[in-house]
Amino acid sequence: MRPILYSFSDGSYFHSGHFMLFVGGLAAIVVLVMERRRTGERPEEIYGLLLLLFVSTLLGARLLYWLDFSEKLRYGLLDFFKFWRGGLALHGGAILAFSAYVLYTSWRRLDFWKTGDLLTPSAAVFVFCARVGCFFTGCCYGKACDPDLPLALTFTEYTSIAPKNEPLYPTQILFAATALLVFAILWARRKRKRFEGEIALLGVSLFSFFAFFIEFLRGDLRLLYEIAGVSFTQNQVVGAAVFLISTGLYFHRRARTKSHGKRSAAQASSEFRLESVSGVDEHRPG
Repeated sequence: MRPILYSFSDGSYFHSGHFMLFVGGLAAIVVLVMERRRTGERPEEIYGLLLLLFVSTLLGARLLYWLDFSEKLRYGLLDFFKFWRGGLALHGGAILAFSAYVLYTSWRRLDFWKTGDLLTPSAAVFVFCARVGCFFTGCCYGKACDPDLPLALTFTEYTSIAPKNEPLYPTQILFAATALLVFAILWARRKRKRFEGEIALLGVSLFSFFAFFIEFLRGDLRLLYEIAGVSFTQNQVVGAAVFLISTGLYFHRRARTKSHGKRSAAQASSEFRLESVSGVDEHRPG
């Protein structure tokens, strides 16, 4: 775990979290280029959308973090842009990025669901790299755990955000592994999807489901809500809503696709019978 990759003589430094965000952006572009060539989408519009989503994700993640920890406002608004100090809430980035996505696809007249299917595998790769960055910097750390727990993390670097010299649940690794698993599932499924939007909705549903349970192990978030005697974080409440909506849309669109397919098959069968009857009538002796 190494939060600072390189320190300069003037006191500035190159942060490992920034480096992994940069790597994630490049990896997302590579995946997007591969998918764009397969699907034949217009590159100039897709790449512009990708840049918009990258910027809106960072701003949204930072904004939700500051809303959650409002006492940080006393440091001044300039601190909002000091990303190297940590403080990004993934769900905030997802909300703002989704809003930007809706506006952009409407403005450029892009197919909402088809474009979502194209971008979601890239998003999973970006999240994986971002979570590896969390591992390097020590943010999004877990609660204290048994030192004999496999994969328990102990941060010793003095610049790390996580508590030092104490075994913690490996939440960053679990988040990264979840994103990688989601990417593998989407990549294997993308050529066999049954309806537009399947890849996007499947990816969102899977990640929000697993992330909800990983959040119970985190030690850096406040428990803001209590439901039926169980305390939940802001991320879990937002994630649960995202899961319910995306899963509902998934099954709704799948059922509608099946219904449409049955109607089309019935219509084709009816037309075939009519053509057969017409053919018999034409060949019947007068």
